[in-house]
Amino acid sequence: AVVSTQSTGKRVLDSKKDVDVNLKEACTDFITTAATLLSSPIYAFLAQLDSTTTMEQFRNVVSETNQRISNKLPGVKKLMGLYLANRETEAILFRPIRAQILAQFGVLRGHIDKLDDEDRFIINCPSTEQLTLTLAY
Repeated sequence: AVVSTQSTGKRVLDSKKDVDVNLKEACTDFITTAATLLSSPIYAFLAQLDSTTTMEQFRNVVSETNQRISNKLPGVKKLMGLYLANRETEAILFRPIRAQILAQFGVLRGHIDKLDDEDRFIINCPSTEQLTLTLAY
């Protein structure tokens, strides 16, 4: 009976470990998918960025990404609420999504900052503070 109890306990621990690994993978996949969904224009833009990139192209990617965040973020939050139903857990899961989006905008802003004042004004790239407020959970 002792051997059986130890064996059962080991299976329970192994099962719990499997669930934890699967949950972590699912969360990582969700974070990547959500961040990409919300900021994919920047990912694509940065992949093809070169010295001939115009101010208009920068403005378009900023505008498209801002619009995408405005349109898609409520749906992401709604799904998180539906499946997680715990505001604290939702906020914890959303932190790395926000961090990835802020990082992408940070890289983009680094390129925009090399332009003159007038071009930066026209591009109207949101500051980190503005984005943080937009992406608040």
